[in-house]
Amino acid sequence: MTDICSKLPKLLLGDDLRSALTRLPHYDRFAIESMSASERLLRLTDIYKVFIPSSMTFEIYQKLYMMVSMSLQQKGSIDSIKQRNATYKWAHGGEFQGVITGATSSTVIGSSGIGKTSAIQYATKLLGPVIESDDNIHRIIPVLMVSCPFDCSYKGLLCQILISIDEILETHYYERSEKSKMNSQQILGMVCQLCHLYVGTLIIDEIQFIVDSKSGKLLYQMILQLINTSCISVLLVGTNECLDFFTQAPQIARRTVGLEYGPMEFGDEFRNLCNTLFTYQYVVNEAPLSEPLIYWLYEHTGGISASLVSLIHDAQEIAILKGQETLGIETLTEAYSSRMKMLHGHTAGYFLSRKKAPQQIRLKESFPAFRESEAIGTDISIASVVADAKKAQKDIIGCLKEHFYIEEIAC
Repeated sequence: MTDICSKLPKLLLGDDLRSALTRLPHYDRFAIESMSASERLLRLTDIYKVFIPSSMTFEIYQKLYMMVSMSLQQKGSIDSIKQRNATYKWAHGGEFQGVITGATSSTVIGSSGIGKTSAIQYATKLLGPVIESDDNIHRIIPVLMVSCPFDCSYKGLLCQILISIDEILETHYYERSEKSKMNSQQILGMVCQLCHLYVGTLIIDEIQFIVDSKSGKLLYQMILQLINTSCISVLLVGTNECLDFFTQAPQIARRTVGLEYGPMEFGDEFRNLCNTLFTYQYVVNEAPLSEPLIYWLYEHTGGISASLVSLIHDAQEIAILKGQETLGIETLTEAYSSRMKMLHGHTAGYFLSRKKAPQQIRLKESFPAFRESEAIGTDISIASVVADAKKAQKDIIGCLKEHFYIEEIAC
């Protein structure tokens, strides 16, 4: 398996990468207008298939490509054979003496709903399904993605890896492990050898489960052993709950240095996503997207892309079911009030904490949900009002009402 790294697809950059990652389902406005309400409701689900890559997506793709490339460079060498022999001896009770260095682990940590998993899945597709070696004997999976077990069972994670390898390579390693009397160390050794042979980078999603589980620390220790023994790249993906866990000890922090993301800032990326989503209107009366409405969407979704998509989808669903047939502030407000109650506290918290949230909301008469306030000045922001209210121990909503128009929605 010499020069297996050359079998990877070309590293994409710039417009080529953006085009390869973008997903825009087919949309025909003329056809939509002639459809019945039931047909349009079924087509409305296409909005969940829209994917517009962001700077986060580009960074994840490039990070993943480099990790896969690093792993593949080590496969097929003399040191690789020595490593497999050392792993076999360790799995059967011997002392582990690793040969290859350079195994790497990293993290992608970010708020729930910002599109981490989707970005990784689309980036993974660009790396190809399986790489065939020159001898047509060895097949390598560039990226293998599994999820952390909800109970943090290390055996459950190992079984997931075996099952995933079997599904892609059409092998029977999981069945073999179940029939034999292998102990935990031998199963781990088997997984390490298979990953070393057939996997470029292993991704473990939902790693935040380790935080509140009694078995979390044990599972993480097993993952560290897998990294050191298999000598492949491992990427851990989870929410911000992981941060305190990963920073508790230097040896853990060193292994979990990586990428960290929050909700989208208010800016061009958010506007671009809103504009794209608004082109997928399945109501009879197509509505325009105005700048004040973009502000409203940001305030009520906190820059979380999943919440934005759900809000626009549900607003159209309500408009079709009730015969209103337009995507406007009325249907959006109703969707936010009735369908997203459990997210109200979270989206408000995100919006108020954004460093680059709009410094002021410029309001227009054509958009009745907003009203101009003469008290608003260029030096007054929502974040500053909230900070001052906290210092003075005053009611935050009351202080905001002194400077901004606040619309309270009954739950």
